[in-house]
Amino acid sequence: MEFNAKEKNAIAEEINRGVISNAYIVEGAAGVGKTDFAMFAAATVLCTDDKKPCGSCLSCRKCKEGAHPDLHIFAPDGASFKIDLVREIKHRVTLTPNEGERSVYVLKDAHAMTAAAQNALLKVFEEPPAGVVFFLLTEKRESLLPTVRSRGRTVSLSAAEDGAILSYLKEKFPKADAAALQDAVRMAEGSYGKAEAILKKEGKAEREAALKLCDKVFYATGRYELYTAFLTQARKRESLIQLMDYLSVAARDVLCSKLGCGRSTLLSQEKADGYAAATTGKAVYESLEALLDCGRSLRRNTDGNTALTELCRRITHGKG
Repeated sequence: MEFNAKEKNAIAEEINRGVISNAYIVEGAAGVGKTDFAMFAAATVLCTDDKKPCGSCLSCRKCKEGAHPDLHIFAPDGASFKIDLVREIKHRVTLTPNEGERSVYVLKDAHAMTAAAQNALLKVFEEPPAGVVFFLLTEKRESLLPTVRSRGRTVSLSAAEDGAILSYLKEKFPKADAAALQDAVRMAEGSYGKAEAILKKEGKAEREAALKLCDKVFYATGRYELYTAFLTQARKRESLIQLMDYLSVAARDVLCSKLGCGRSTLLSQEKADGYAAATTGKAVYESLEALLDCGRSLRRNTDGNTALTELCRRITHGKG
């Protein structure tokens, strides 16, 4: 199963016509395939065959294995791109490509670049050395400075159809039962990466942890008690992110029950109705916003304790 086929075909067609931008801003929610798209595009740029990407030339094979010397991948070091990493990028782009006429730089989580880091790289984006192509991967292009956005062509990746995600999951998890597959598709909201994470062993554990936390989130709970409950269930960043995703779905279930606008996805209908009866619509909405923001902060590598402290403050404040 291949996702983002339309966008991949479009960029391959452009590159085969000889149309290659200096920089591309690849925008899309977590798990929709930004890295996969960038790797495809990089292989297309670096392919040595007439019809790119051929998938069989030495360059394509090296890209697939992540071993191409002219493919450079960078990710934030902690909460952001540190100055040493920015300096390394600026230095590398001045080097001549090893095997061909071009070199490709993929910057994951570009939204984690501070304004200072973006400004430091602005000259490179404006006037890159000949043959250098950038792919900036971001969940929201608005998180990049206008001066940076104006130097790149935006490629927006959309959520996948539920049917496509279901087919992918059936192939990836042949032993999973039908109910688990359907639950993963509903909760993934168009993100095949999120759906895959839900079905993995760790995802199941975090789902159970989220269900245990719902009483603390939706019933009256003190800030410290709520914070302690979160730490009891998950301490690692990836586990916390998954926990936020599950709890966000639970909050939507409660809000839907409160408004009478749909059935539950994660919670049983009885549970969702019980939580809805115990709180106000405003409190549930504010909890949902806080959970979504916390998930975004954790994905941007914000310190986990800081993100959780703010989350617990907002949830307890929303309950009055």
